[in-house]
Amino acid sequence: MTDPTDHSQIVLRRMIDANANRVAEGLRTLEDVARFSGFARLQSDYKSIRHALQASIDAIGKVNLLAARDAFGDVGRETKTPSEKQRTDGTASIVAAASSRAEQGLRVIEESCKVLLPSVSTQIEQLRYRVYDLNAALQLACQRDLAFLRNAKLYVLVDCKLSVDSFRKRVADIADAGVDLIQVRDKQADPIGILQYVQVALDVLDDSKTRLVINDRVDIAATTNVAGVHVGQEDLSVNASRRLLQPWQCLGLSTHNLDQVRSGVDLGVDYIGCGPTFPSTTKSFESFSGIDFLSSAAQWLRENAPELPAYAIGGIDAQKLPEVLQAGFSRIAVGGCVWNAQNPANAAGELREMLEKGPSPAI
Repeated sequence: MTDPTDHSQIVLRRMIDANANRVAEGLRTLEDVARFSGFARLQSDYKSIRHALQASIDAIGKVNLLAARDAFGDVGRETKTPSEKQRTDGTASIVAAASSRAEQGLRVIEESCKVLLPSVSTQIEQLRYRVYDLNAALQLACQRDLAFLRNAKLYVLVDCKLSVDSFRKRVADIADAGVDLIQVRDKQADPIGILQYVQVALDVLDDSKTRLVINDRVDIAATTNVAGVHVGQEDLSVNASRRLLQPWQCLGLSTHNLDQVRSGVDLGVDYIGCGPTFPSTTKSFESFSGIDFLSSAAQWLRENAPELPAYAIGGIDAQKLPEVLQAGFSRIAVGGCVWNAQNPANAAGELREMLEKGPSPAI
Protein backbone atom coordinates (compact mmCIF):
# COMPACT_ATOMS: atom_id res chain seq x y z
CA MET A 1 0.00 0.00 0.00
CA THR A 2 1.34 3.45 -0.94
CA ASP A 3 2.33 5.73 1.94
CA PRO A 4 0.11 8.85 1.60
CA THR A 5 2.89 10.99 3.06
CA ASP A 6 5.05 10.34 -0.01
CA HIS A 7 2.77 12.39 -2.24
CA SER A 8 2.47 15.10 0.42
CA GLN A 9 6.25 15.43 0.63
CA ILE A 10 6.54 15.63 -3.15
CA VAL A 11 3.98 18.46 -3.16
CA LEU A 12 5.89 20.30 -0.43
CA ARG A 13 9.20 19.89 -2.27
CA ARG A 14 7.63 21.23 -5.45
CA MET A 15 6.30 24.20 -3.50
CA ILE A 16 9.72 24.89 -2.02
CA ASP A 17 11.46 24.47 -5.37
CA ALA A 18 9.08 26.82 -7.20
CA ASN A 19 9.15 29.43 -4.47
CA ALA A 20 12.92 29.28 -4.00
CA ASN A 21 13.22 30.23 -7.67
CA ARG A 22 10.55 32.88 -7.27
CA VAL A 23 12.26 34.44 -4.24
CA ALA A 24 15.70 34.32 -5.86
CA GLU A 25 14.33 36.10 -8.95
CA GLY A 26 12.63 38.72 -6.80
CA LEU A 27 15.71 39.31 -4.67
CA ARG A 28 17.94 39.59 -7.74
CA THR A 29 15.58 42.16 -9.25
CA LEU A 30 15.60 44.18 -6.02
CA GLU A 31 19.36 43.87 -5.73
CA ASP A 32 19.87 45.21 -9.24
CA VAL A 33 17.47 48.12 -8.71
CA ALA A 34 19.42 49.03 -5.57
CA ARG A 35 22.74 48.54 -7.37
CA PHE A 36 22.03 50.67 -10.40
CA SER A 37 20.25 53.32 -8.32
CA GLY A 38 23.42 53.78 -6.28
CA PHE A 39 22.09 52.30 -3.01
CA ALA A 40 25.21 50.32 -2.15
CA ARG A 41 24.14 49.34 1.36
CA LEU A 42 20.81 47.94 0.18
CA GLN A 43 22.44 46.14 -2.72
CA SER A 44 24.90 44.45 -0.37
CA ASP A 45 22.13 43.41 2.03
CA TYR A 46 20.01 41.87 -0.73
CA LYS A 47 23.03 39.95 -1.97
CA SER A 48 23.72 38.53 1.49
CA ILE A 49 20.10 37.38 1.80
CA ARG A 50 20.27 35.65 -1.58
CA HIS A 51 23.31 33.71 -0.41
CA ALA A 52 21.67 32.87 2.93
CA LEU A 53 18.58 31.62 1.09
CA GLN A 54 20.73 29.39 -1.10
CA ALA A 55 22.41 27.92 2.00
CA SER A 56 18.99 27.11 3.47
CA ILE A 57 17.83 25.48 0.23
CA ASP A 58 21.02 23.40 0.16
CA ALA A 59 20.21 22.23 3.69
CA ILE A 60 16.82 20.98 2.48
CA GLY A 61 18.48 19.02 -0.30
CA LYS A 62 18.70 20.49 -3.79
CA VAL A 63 18.67 17.06 -5.43
CA ASN A 64 15.35 16.17 -3.78
CA LEU A 65 13.84 19.44 -4.91
CA LEU A 66 15.01 18.98 -8.49
CA ALA A 67 13.66 15.42 -8.52
CA ALA A 68 10.23 16.74 -7.53
CA ARG A 69 10.21 19.52 -10.16
CA ASP A 70 7.48 19.37 -12.82
CA ALA A 71 7.33 22.78 -14.50
CA PHE A 72 5.31 21.47 -17.48
CA GLY A 73 2.70 19.96 -15.19
CA ASP A 74 2.30 23.12 -13.11
CA VAL A 75 -1.37 24.07 -13.51
CA GLY A 76 -0.58 27.68 -12.49
CA ARG A 77 1.96 28.17 -15.27
CA GLU A 78 -0.48 29.84 -17.66
CA THR A 79 -2.46 31.73 -15.03
CA LYS A 80 -1.43 35.38 -15.30
CA THR A 81 -3.26 38.51 -14.20
CA PRO A 82 -3.10 41.67 -16.35
CA SER A 83 -1.03 43.45 -13.69
CA GLU A 84 1.70 40.81 -14.00
CA LYS A 85 2.21 41.68 -17.66
CA GLN A 86 2.94 45.39 -17.30
CA ARG A 87 4.65 47.90 -15.03
CA THR A 88 3.24 51.43 -15.10
CA ASP A 89 5.32 53.39 -12.58
CA GLY A 90 8.97 52.92 -13.51
CA THR A 91 11.29 51.29 -10.99
CA ALA A 92 8.77 51.86 -8.18
CA SER A 93 6.33 49.40 -9.73
CA ILE A 94 9.13 46.89 -10.40
CA VAL A 95 10.23 47.12 -6.76
CA ALA A 96 6.67 46.71 -5.49
CA ALA A 97 6.13 43.58 -7.60
CA ALA A 98 9.50 42.02 -6.78
CA SER A 99 9.04 42.80 -3.08
CA SER A 100 5.69 41.03 -2.99
CA ARG A 101 7.13 38.11 -4.92
CA ALA A 102 10.02 37.65 -2.50
CA GLU A 103 7.97 38.10 0.68
CA GLN A 104 5.17 35.74 -0.32
CA GLY A 105 7.60 33.15 -1.64
CA LEU A 106 9.55 33.14 1.61
CA ARG A 107 6.35 32.56 3.54
CA VAL A 108 5.47 29.53 1.41
CA ILE A 109 8.98 28.08 1.90
CA GLU A 110 8.76 28.72 5.64
CA GLU A 111 5.40 26.94 5.97
CA SER A 112 6.53 24.00 3.86
CA CYS A 113 9.71 23.59 5.88
CA LYS A 114 7.70 23.41 9.10
CA VAL A 115 6.72 19.94 7.89
CA LEU A 116 9.87 18.83 6.08
CA LEU A 117 12.66 20.45 8.11
CA PRO A 118 11.60 22.72 11.03
CA SER A 119 15.14 23.98 11.72
CA VAL A 120 15.31 25.49 8.22
CA SER A 121 11.86 27.00 8.71
CA THR A 122 13.27 29.16 11.51
CA GLN A 123 16.10 30.36 9.23
CA ILE A 124 13.62 31.28 6.49
CA GLU A 125 11.46 33.17 8.98
CA GLN A 126 14.44 35.31 9.98
CA LEU A 127 15.24 36.01 6.32
CA ARG A 128 11.61 36.98 5.72
CA TYR A 129 11.69 39.64 8.42
CA ARG A 130 14.98 41.02 7.06
CA VAL A 131 13.44 41.22 3.60
CA TYR A 132 10.41 43.12 4.95
CA ASP A 133 12.70 45.85 6.31
CA LEU A 134 14.88 45.99 3.19
CA ASN A 135 11.89 46.16 0.86
CA ALA A 136 10.40 49.01 2.86
CA ALA A 137 13.68 50.92 2.65
CA LEU A 138 14.04 50.38 -1.10
CA GLN A 139 10.44 51.36 -1.81
CA LEU A 140 10.93 54.56 0.17
CA ALA A 141 14.13 55.20 -1.79
CA CYS A 142 12.33 54.78 -5.09
CA GLN A 143 9.64 57.16 -3.93
CA ARG A 144 12.04 60.05 -3.28
CA ASP A 145 10.20 63.15 -4.34
CA LEU A 146 12.25 63.90 -7.44
CA ALA A 147 9.20 65.56 -8.97
CA PHE A 148 9.44 68.16 -6.22
CA LEU A 149 13.10 68.78 -7.06
CA ARG A 150 12.31 69.22 -10.73
CA ASN A 151 9.67 71.82 -9.84
CA ALA A 152 11.75 73.61 -7.19
CA LYS A 153 13.19 76.90 -8.45
CA LEU A 154 14.30 78.96 -5.44
CA TYR A 155 16.93 77.50 -3.11
CA VAL A 156 18.22 79.53 -0.15
CA LEU A 157 21.35 78.85 1.88
CA VAL A 158 21.12 79.81 5.56
CA ASP A 159 23.63 79.88 8.43
CA CYS A 160 23.37 79.39 12.18
CA LYS A 161 24.47 82.85 13.33
CA LEU A 162 21.08 84.22 14.37
CA SER A 163 19.54 83.46 17.75
CA VAL A 164 17.34 80.37 17.68
CA ASP A 165 14.16 82.45 17.91
CA SER A 166 15.24 84.80 15.10
CA PHE A 167 16.31 81.82 13.00
CA ARG A 168 12.95 80.17 13.50
CA LYS A 169 11.03 83.27 12.41
CA ARG A 170 13.24 83.91 9.38
CA VAL A 171 12.93 80.33 8.14
CA ALA A 172 9.15 80.55 8.47
CA ASP A 173 9.06 83.90 6.65
CA ILE A 174 11.07 82.82 3.61
CA ALA A 175 9.20 79.51 3.37
CA ASP A 176 5.91 81.43 3.30
CA ALA A 177 7.39 83.70 0.61
CA GLY A 178 7.87 80.79 -1.81
CA VAL A 179 11.33 79.35 -1.11
CA ASP A 180 11.34 75.72 -2.25
CA LEU A 181 14.56 74.49 -0.68
CA ILE A 182 16.50 75.67 2.35
CA GLN A 183 20.06 74.51 2.99
CA VAL A 184 21.65 74.81 6.42
CA ARG A 185 25.26 75.71 5.67
CA ASP A 186 27.67 76.92 8.34
CA LYS A 187 31.31 75.83 8.21
CA GLN A 188 32.08 77.50 11.55
CA ALA A 189 29.28 75.97 13.61
CA ASP A 190 29.96 72.85 15.65
CA PRO A 191 27.92 69.68 14.95
CA ILE A 192 25.75 70.07 18.05
CA GLY A 193 24.90 73.63 17.06
CA ILE A 194 24.07 72.64 13.50
CA LEU A 195 21.88 69.81 14.75
CA GLN A 196 19.99 72.22 17.00
CA TYR A 197 19.27 74.64 14.14
CA VAL A 198 18.38 71.79 11.79
CA GLN A 199 15.82 70.50 14.26
CA VAL A 200 14.35 73.98 14.66
CA ALA A 201 14.04 74.30 10.88
CA LEU A 202 12.45 70.86 10.60
CA ASP A 203 9.88 71.81 13.22
CA VAL A 204 9.07 75.06 11.40
CA LEU A 205 8.76 73.34 8.02
CA ASP A 206 6.80 70.33 9.27
CA ASP A 207 3.56 71.48 7.59
CA SER A 208 5.27 73.42 4.79
CA LYS A 209 5.97 72.52 1.17
CA THR A 210 9.54 73.79 1.66
CA ARG A 211 12.19 71.07 2.06
CA LEU A 212 15.36 71.19 4.16
CA VAL A 213 18.83 69.92 3.24
CA ILE A 214 22.20 70.12 4.97
CA ASN A 215 25.50 71.15 3.46
CA ASP A 216 28.37 68.71 3.74
CA ARG A 217 27.38 67.03 7.03
CA VAL A 218 26.25 63.66 5.74
CA ASP A 219 26.44 62.28 9.28
CA ILE A 220 23.86 64.76 10.55
CA ALA A 221 21.65 64.30 7.50
CA ALA A 222 21.63 60.52 7.91
CA THR A 223 20.39 60.78 11.49
CA THR A 224 17.63 63.33 10.91
CA ASN A 225 14.53 63.70 8.73
CA VAL A 226 16.01 66.27 6.37
CA ALA A 227 15.25 65.79 2.67
CA GLY A 228 18.90 65.33 1.80
CA VAL A 229 22.43 66.61 1.78
CA HIS A 230 24.58 68.74 -0.54
CA VAL A 231 28.27 67.96 -1.03
CA GLY A 232 31.08 69.76 -2.80
CA GLN A 233 33.90 68.48 -4.94
CA GLU A 234 36.21 68.32 -1.92
CA ASP A 235 33.68 66.88 0.54
CA LEU A 236 32.78 63.25 1.13
CA SER A 237 32.35 61.52 -2.22
CA VAL A 238 28.96 60.92 -3.81
CA ASN A 239 29.29 57.13 -3.49
CA ALA A 240 30.36 57.31 0.16
CA SER A 241 27.56 59.76 0.92
CA ARG A 242 24.99 57.42 -0.62
CA ARG A 243 26.14 54.61 1.65
CA LEU A 244 25.55 56.73 4.74
CA LEU A 245 22.33 58.48 3.77
CA GLN A 246 18.88 57.06 4.29
CA PRO A 247 17.71 55.58 0.97
CA TRP A 248 14.89 58.13 0.63
CA GLN A 249 17.17 61.15 1.08
CA CYS A 250 18.33 63.19 -1.91
CA LEU A 251 21.91 64.07 -2.78
CA GLY A 252 23.12 67.25 -4.48
CA LEU A 253 26.57 68.08 -5.83
CA SER A 254 28.45 71.32 -6.56
CA THR A 255 30.00 71.57 -10.01
CA HIS A 256 32.42 74.16 -11.37
CA ASN A 257 33.01 72.96 -14.93
CA LEU A 258 31.41 70.80 -17.59
CA ASP A 259 33.47 67.71 -16.74
CA GLN A 260 32.11 67.82 -13.20
CA VAL A 261 28.57 68.19 -14.54
CA ARG A 262 29.04 65.06 -16.67
CA SER A 263 30.52 63.21 -13.71
CA GLY A 264 27.61 64.21 -11.49
CA VAL A 265 25.16 62.82 -14.03
CA ASP A 266 27.13 59.56 -14.27
CA LEU A 267 27.19 59.26 -10.47
CA GLY A 268 23.42 59.58 -10.33
CA VAL A 269 23.12 62.66 -8.12
CA ASP A 270 19.62 64.05 -7.68
CA TYR A 271 20.53 67.65 -8.53
CA ILE A 272 23.58 69.81 -9.17
CA GLY A 273 24.68 73.32 -8.33
CA CYS A 274 26.57 75.17 -11.09
CA GLY A 275 28.93 77.98 -10.22
CA PRO A 276 30.23 80.16 -8.71
CA THR A 277 28.75 82.60 -11.19
CA PHE A 278 29.55 85.97 -9.59
CA PRO A 279 31.52 87.16 -6.53
CA SER A 280 29.59 86.38 -3.37
CA THR A 281 29.16 88.22 -0.08
CA THR A 282 28.91 84.96 1.87
CA LYS A 283 31.73 82.87 0.38
CA SER A 284 35.07 83.67 -1.24
CA PHE A 285 36.35 81.88 -4.34
CA GLU A 286 39.72 81.80 -6.05
CA SER A 287 38.05 81.82 -9.47
CA PHE A 288 34.58 82.04 -10.98
CA SER A 289 32.99 79.70 -13.48
CA GLY A 290 30.87 82.57 -14.73
CA ILE A 291 28.00 82.95 -17.16
CA ASP A 292 29.82 81.07 -19.93
CA PHE A 293 29.83 77.94 -17.79
CA LEU A 294 26.11 78.31 -17.11
CA SER A 295 25.40 78.59 -20.84
CA SER A 296 27.46 75.52 -21.74
CA ALA A 297 26.05 73.52 -18.80
CA ALA A 298 22.48 74.43 -19.73
CA GLN A 299 23.00 73.33 -23.32
CA TRP A 300 24.69 70.06 -22.34
CA LEU A 301 22.01 69.23 -19.76
CA ARG A 302 19.18 69.94 -22.21
CA GLU A 303 20.72 67.46 -24.63
CA ASN A 304 21.90 64.77 -22.21
CA ALA A 305 20.09 65.00 -18.87
CA PRO A 306 16.99 67.18 -19.24
CA GLU A 307 15.35 65.72 -16.10
CA LEU A 308 18.25 66.60 -13.77
CA PRO A 309 17.54 69.79 -11.76
CA ALA A 310 20.43 72.26 -11.93
CA TYR A 311 20.79 75.42 -9.84
CA ALA A 312 22.93 78.41 -10.74
CA ILE A 313 24.80 79.59 -7.66
CA GLY A 314 27.26 82.25 -6.57
CA GLY A 315 26.58 85.96 -6.04
CA ILE A 316 23.17 85.92 -7.73
CA ASP A 317 20.67 88.59 -6.72
CA ALA A 318 17.72 90.38 -8.32
CA GLN A 319 20.04 92.60 -10.38
CA LYS A 320 22.12 89.74 -11.76
CA LEU A 321 19.30 87.21 -12.15
CA PRO A 322 18.38 88.31 -15.72
CA GLU A 323 21.86 87.24 -16.93
CA VAL A 324 21.36 83.82 -15.32
CA LEU A 325 17.95 83.44 -16.94
CA GLN A 326 19.35 84.37 -20.33
CA ALA A 327 22.06 81.72 -19.87
CA GLY A 328 19.32 79.11 -19.73
CA PHE A 329 18.85 78.49 -16.00
CA SER A 330 15.43 78.69 -14.38
CA ARG A 331 16.62 77.61 -10.91
CA ILE A 332 18.93 79.48 -8.55
CA ALA A 333 20.57 78.95 -5.18
CA VAL A 334 21.19 82.14 -3.22
CA GLY A 335 22.38 83.07 0.24
CA GLY A 336 22.93 86.53 1.61
CA CYS A 337 20.67 88.39 -0.82
CA VAL A 338 17.71 86.69 0.88
CA TRP A 339 18.90 85.47 4.27
CA ASN A 340 20.67 88.71 5.22
CA ALA A 341 18.24 91.07 3.50
CA GLN A 342 16.48 93.78 5.49
CA ASN A 343 13.23 92.02 4.57
CA PRO A 344 14.06 88.39 3.65
CA ALA A 345 10.49 87.53 2.70
CA ASN A 346 10.26 90.42 0.22
CA ALA A 347 13.64 89.54 -1.26
CA ALA A 348 12.58 85.91 -1.71
CA GLY A 349 9.25 86.93 -3.20
CA GLU A 350 10.93 89.21 -5.75
CA LEU A 351 13.28 86.44 -6.90
CA ARG A 352 10.43 83.97 -7.04
CA GLU A 353 8.38 86.25 -9.29
CA MET A 354 11.32 86.82 -11.62
CA LEU A 355 11.97 83.08 -11.89
CA GLU A 356 8.34 82.37 -12.73
CA LYS A 357 8.43 84.97 -15.50
CA GLY A 358 11.79 83.87 -16.88
CA PRO A 359 12.33 83.03 -20.55
CA SER A 360 11.96 79.48 -21.88
CA PRO A 361 13.23 76.99 -22.76
CA ALA A 362 15.38 76.79 -19.64
CA ILE A 363 16.63 73.99 -17.44
